[in-house]
Amino acid sequence: MSARSISLPRAASPLHDRPTFRRLDLVDPYLLIATLLLMAYGLVTTYSTSYEDVAAGDPVQFILRGAIFTFLGIVTMVAVAYFDYAWFGTFAPLLYLATLGLLVLVLVIGHNVLGGQRWITIAGQKFQVSEFAKVLMIVVLAKYFADRHDKIGSPLVLAGALVLLGPAFALVYRQPDLGTSLVFVVIFFGMAYLAGARPWQLASLVAIGLGAFPLIWGLLQGYQKSRLTAFLNPYADPQGAGWNIIQSLIAIGSGQATGKGLTAGTQSPLGYLPIAESDFVFAGLAEDLGFLGAVILFALYVVLLVATLRIGFRSRDPFGTFIAAGVFSMLAFQLVVNVGMAMSLMPVTGIPLPFISHGGSSLLSVCMALGILQSVSMRRDASRLRS
Repeated sequence: MSARSISLPRAASPLHDRPTFRRLDLVDPYLLIATLLLMAYGLVTTYSTSYEDVAAGDPVQFILRGAIFTFLGIVTMVAVAYFDYAWFGTFAPLLYLATLGLLVLVLVIGHNVLGGQRWITIAGQKFQVSEFAKVLMIVVLAKYFADRHDKIGSPLVLAGALVLLGPAFALVYRQPDLGTSLVFVVIFFGMAYLAGARPWQLASLVAIGLGAFPLIWGLLQGYQKSRLTAFLNPYADPQGAGWNIIQSLIAIGSGQATGKGLTAGTQSPLGYLPIAESDFVFAGLAEDLGFLGAVILFALYVVLLVATLRIGFRSRDPFGTFIAAGVFSMLAFQLVVNVGMAMSLMPVTGIPLPFISHGGSSLLSVCMALGILQSVSMRRDASRLRS
């Protein structure tokens, strides 16, 4: 892939030469408000689910760390929003090479935690590169589809996108990180569909994937197979692969309508609910805040996702539209899978819940993606919207 082959001419816009500060009236308010409220919700959930676990030491270490990354996330979102998103398309080849380089670096010098080599240390802080790789690949694929949106029906165009995606998918899977690698696949399908790929083409790709499933299954590690099948009947192995799911169901059910109250949950403090601040954060939230707390969370996500699509359809060019499609696919998939695995509706894959799961890399990467969306919103063609 050469820089010439994916060059992106600047889209004509009456706002292009307008000073950036005067575009603030074009910031999407729904996306901004939903983002800030979800950040606040994440801090409250982190405090509630982790407080009792760290009471013997520093009772605020998790919330303090979360607050720091929330501040950094807001700074990241603002900085990226002020940056003209067209330049991301211009530098898409370099972003692609940087993505692959960082993923290779993780396999060479990364830290192995809980059986996965997914983190590198920068300035004393661990970062999960695959979280940022998702956002960068959205930009790369959006640029690829934007340059070819008039011939997306060609099988060669879809094949080219898969060739671009393949190395990143393989490197993330090699870490191993099955959950994040599946996010890449969903991002591809969401963007390809909005770009105009024919349903039969996407269905054919799904059929090919299903046909290759026996081979893929044979490549999985034993613990991965156990985690993927445990949700079907967690009580078949209640002390092993089914333990996490069973405890998650107990936590969700015990929250009832309004929850036990902040820091009043028992599953996490007693050591029954594993990784309550990350993988199974929804179970901890449901235990403390109940059904009402979950409904509020879902309502905020709906606003966020609708605002994402709204920005995409208002974009001045296909590049911005496809970026929105990729971000929507990423966020929606992570929401469905994380909540689904907590409720024993989907396999346990370790996919974080955006804004709510405790993790600096996840939060910063999502803020980066939403910053790009705000950049798209701030540079849309206002005259077209008024017509």
